[in-house]
Amino acid sequence: MKAQTISYYFIKMPVNLIPTVSVDTRRDLVDFYDNGKSAVMPSAFGSEVVLKEMSEDYLLLQTSANADLQLKLLQVNDSLRVIALVQTVVAPLKDSRISFYSTTWQPISKLELPQLSFLDFLDVEKGKALGLENRFNEVGLRNFVSYQFSKNKPVVVAHSSIREDIRPEVLKEFEPIIKDSITFVFQNGCFNLLNPEK
Repeated sequence: MKAQTISYYFIKMPVNLIPTVSVDTRRDLVDFYDNGKSAVMPSAFGSEVVLKEMSEDYLLLQTSANADLQLKLLQVNDSLRVIALVQTVVAPLKDSRISFYSTTWQPISKLELPQLSFLDFLDVEKGKALGLENRFNEVGLRNFVSYQFSKNKPVVVAHSSIREDIRPEVLKEFEPIIKDSITFVFQNGCFNLLNPEK
C-alpha cells in the first residue's frame, strides 16, 4: 500500500488542532498548491491563510500575520511514521510549541525534543574564558525558541531569540558566545544533536 503524503494528513487533521481552517479550505489550499496556483484562502476569523510550502513529508501554513504551523512526517522504522506539529507565534519574539501524533492523529507523549535552555545557545566554555559566566543569569536572558523542520530530510533546527531579546549593550558583550541555532536529526525514533562539523 502506498504511503500517504503530508497533504493527506493535513486534510485529516482534527478540527481542534486547527480550528480556524476548515476541512474544505484545507482541500482547496492543497489543490491550489498542487496546480501551481496561489494557495491563499480566508480563515474562519476573517484573516488569510497561506499554504507556503508543501512536499511529500513537510507542510508550512501561515495561519495569520503573526502565526504559522508546520507538519512534518518522521519515519520511526520501516513501517511506522509519526507526525510532528509545530505551532509558532510571534508576540513579538518568535516562540514554538511542538507536539507529536500518530498517523491517525492520536497524541504521542513519549516522543519529544530535548528540552533547551538559554545556556544551550551560548558557548559556555568560551563565556567562562571571557569572564562572562557570572553574567549569564544577571542579564536576564529569556528562552524563546522557534523550530524549523527541513523538507525531505529528518532534520529540525532550533533558533534562539537571544539576539532580539537583550539590550544592545549586552548583545555587544555576549556576541562572541551566542549560538544562533542548534540542529537535531531524527534517527531511530529519537532526536539527536547533529554534529556541527558534519
